[in-house]
Amino acid sequence: MLTITSVLSLFTLLALSTAVFFVAKRFKVPYTVLLVLVGIILVPITKLPGLETVFGFLDDVQLTPELLFYIFLPILIFESAFNMNIRKMLDSAWAISLLAVVGLLISTALISTALYFILPLIGLHIPFIVALLFAAIISSTDPVAVLALFKEYGAPKRLTMIFEGESLFNDGTAVALFMVILAVATGGFHGVATVTEGVLMFAGMVGFGIVLGLFMAAVFSRALRFTRSNEFVTVTLLIISAHIVFLLGEIVNEHGLFGLPIHISSIIATTVAALYLGNYSRHTLSPKTDEYLGKFIEHMAFIANSLVFILAGLLFASSGVDFRVLWLPILITVVVVAVVRVIAVYSVVIPLNMSKIEGKIPAAWQALLAWGSLRGALAIIIILLIPEDFIVADWAYAFTPREFLLAITIGCILATLFIKAPLIGVIIRRLKIDAPEPLKLAHEADLSVYYLLTEKSRFQTHKTRGFIRDEHYKTLSVTLDQQIVTAQSERDKLREQYGQKLFDQSLHLMAIHIEGSVLKQLYVNGEISERMLRKINGKLNLQTEKIEYARHDEIDPTSHIDRKDIFDRLVNFMQTVFDRKGSEITLDEKLQYYRGQMIMARKVVSTIEQMQTQYDTPVFSDVSYTKVIERYTNFRSQCADKVDSLLEKHGQELAPYLGFLAKKSITASGVHTLDYLHGKGIVDEVIEEDIRHRWS
Repeated sequence: MLTITSVLSLFTLLALSTAVFFVAKRFKVPYTVLLVLVGIILVPITKLPGLETVFGFLDDVQLTPELLFYIFLPILIFESAFNMNIRKMLDSAWAISLLAVVGLLISTALISTALYFILPLIGLHIPFIVALLFAAIISSTDPVAVLALFKEYGAPKRLTMIFEGESLFNDGTAVALFMVILAVATGGFHGVATVTEGVLMFAGMVGFGIVLGLFMAAVFSRALRFTRSNEFVTVTLLIISAHIVFLLGEIVNEHGLFGLPIHISSIIATTVAALYLGNYSRHTLSPKTDEYLGKFIEHMAFIANSLVFILAGLLFASSGVDFRVLWLPILITVVVVAVVRVIAVYSVVIPLNMSKIEGKIPAAWQALLAWGSLRGALAIIIILLIPEDFIVADWAYAFTPREFLLAITIGCILATLFIKAPLIGVIIRRLKIDAPEPLKLAHEADLSVYYLLTEKSRFQTHKTRGFIRDEHYKTLSVTLDQQIVTAQSERDKLREQYGQKLFDQSLHLMAIHIEGSVLKQLYVNGEISERMLRKINGKLNLQTEKIEYARHDEIDPTSHIDRKDIFDRLVNFMQTVFDRKGSEITLDEKLQYYRGQMIMARKVVSTIEQMQTQYDTPVFSDVSYTKVIERYTNFRSQCADKVDSLLEKHGQELAPYLGFLAKKSITASGVHTLDYLHGKGIVDEVIEEDIRHRWS
């Protein structure tokens, strides 16, 4: 029941979580680990004489299954899946899927078997179904603490993607597997029929989850086309999509569909929907809306994670589990889970590396995958789904099966958080996999030189205008010159170490970023359609990957889609099936396609030329600069020829559309003016919107 003290407790814990975040940053301690620790020590502290009457309200809010499952879990799933790059994920699709499914099944089988045979050696005889339940609970990995540490210590991007992908997808498979085992535990085992029913139920939960996720994502994606002019409505739609998809799955599980008893994995449905919306629909958002959405989702996930982990600490401290009785089973379980994780990782990765069907996972990465398998939010959620009156035959202990499962689950979570997590940074450094990627270093080196040259120019301007005294100018000017020399020296060392080709990559990548920014603005201005946006954006994605793999000389300017664009290919297929005429490219769209790329190429040339010639010292190497400028100048000419050819052949048919583009050009100029005025603080958002709606 919601009371005034429970609400006060909720917001007090959230305020405390915020303070813990800053402490964790200050002392470089994993944030989630510190949250759990604070939650654990809060309970005994608030019970001290004199403090109980003041802080006793803190345990009024409890970590219930409903709060976790229906409120927090959809947010956490959506944040992770929405921000995941599906193309990058598919580069490691075999590793992610095998770890998430095969690794999970191996882990479940080995943990349950090991505990079933080892625990009797210390006098604890547990039914196999209980061991199997625990194995399903604990086999899913939690990425929250690990990914924060991976980013902080500079773990390779592909390794981070593999770990995040595994964690994301084994959430759904773990819960589906757990629900199947729980159904067997409560309904009884009846031989082959039970196994068959369980397999079909598991497959159905996964399959129907994917279908529901795709269907609901298509619905929300369609709705976004009508709301994209209003960023608040758009963001609201995307945020609530996670909970609506999740809850629809649970409603179908409870009531069936069209009278049929259908089981759906709500987690898988939410994951698929978020992947679709993040990788297919997100491209249509304006830059302003996309930025606002990204920050809002990150903020929501921060709140959810904070409350989950601090409430978990409170739950652990007030669980009533007698750890004096169960300390040895907990210790054995912790060791078994850790050993089995190693076995599961290597049994999947070694054959995968031997098959050579995708990029090799180095030995150091395998070691980190085996060690970095923290347990957290999902294990807590699953354990609380077990009914309090859950019983099994031949249970002869003072504690219930649920209390036993809660105890060993808590033990494993605490062991991974307080032992494994703090050592991740040490292991990353010991394995020497914390070196930044060369392309990132080259990119930052060029931009650092430009940044410092700009600072020097502005500094000189301020001196000329009398804003800076002579003595300060002399001292700081020497410092700036030294910084410029240092930045250039570091860049030269990079060039000697990795070669000129690395800086060719860097400048090509910068050009792609400029193109992407211009493309998005053309779409926002209404100068290109959504279909042409996706086609050109697909080209940029393919070119970005070629550049990242140092194969930018192999770029095919006519290619715009490949097997990794799974959502685009799916939508294109559906449009071809249901609307053949609508799938044909019109003359207007052909003009948009070539005109848009002509504008993008021109912007790349003008931007890079300005950066190169703006100061006495050139920013980029002459070799890289010449290559990029020549390439984009030629491409701009090719696109201009295509536009001229279209106008020559179909000028009369395109005349109305050319008039439309002329009006859009005026609107675009107005938008630039309003952005300038807003940036200078001359107009606020209200006045900006009023002017835009009145005169656009």
